[in-house]
Amino acid sequence: MRKVRIRRFKQSQWEETLDEVAEEGLLELHIEDGPKLAFVCTPADIQALVLGHLLSQGFVRKREEVLEYQEEWDLSVGIPGEVARAKVRLAKRPSKSENKMFWSSCAENPPSFLDLNPLSPRPLFRPADLLSIPSKINEHIRSFRLTGAYHYAFIFDKSLGIVAVGEDIGRHNAVDKAIGKAFLLDQPLGETLLFTTGRVTAEMVAKALRAGVPLLVSQGAALLGAIHLARTYNLGLIGFLRGRRFNLYTGEGWLKP
Repeated sequence: MRKVRIRRFKQSQWEETLDEVAEEGLLELHIEDGPKLAFVCTPADIQALVLGHLLSQGFVRKREEVLEYQEEWDLSVGIPGEVARAKVRLAKRPSKSENKMFWSSCAENPPSFLDLNPLSPRPLFRPADLLSIPSKINEHIRSFRLTGAYHYAFIFDKSLGIVAVGEDIGRHNAVDKAIGKAFLLDQPLGETLLFTTGRVTAEMVAKALRAGVPLLVSQGAALLGAIHLARTYNLGLIGFLRGRRFNLYTGEGWLKP
């Protein structure tokens, strides 16, 4: 976040004040012998964003498959902001070779779901326990309360303890950061849930499936494509987790009686 001087109109008067605003930057990711990607993102937790993206897009499955990671910064660029340049070398050469741009509010277009595998549901979470999630994240969303501009994603373990937090101006980037942080911690993702503050898209469902996260929960809506994809591959999908209620779109098998 950065502070900028603004004029605010309040109670029929103008006042001079400093305001907290969200910052955007650019991540340029070069996968050796593979694609060059660019992300407009919040310029923080870059390694987590890179590793989470590699995992959630199916480039890697294990930490050992990332043979080398390099990161450098260019702070001289003004629009959209500072630039982080990351280079990775992977054990397996990626099949995707074209250059792509990932904007903060969007996912890859058009997405490909040919690499997904169905999950095998088993009861992991009590429905009533999920209602505690909003209170657990309150202390982690200070930046949103200050700016109104951030999305968040959280990885919870099966005891509903917070494992990792992703914060970014883009909801897909926030998901990648949370997954990447859990990946860096060697956290097994097969008995976790992913909570996002943004609406759920089909690409977000695909990210959870590739990472092996069995339950995706949002405080917002799930789009129709996300519901169809989750049902096809047995991912648990919950939306509108607010107060004492939520909508279960699919995945009853992940919930305890």
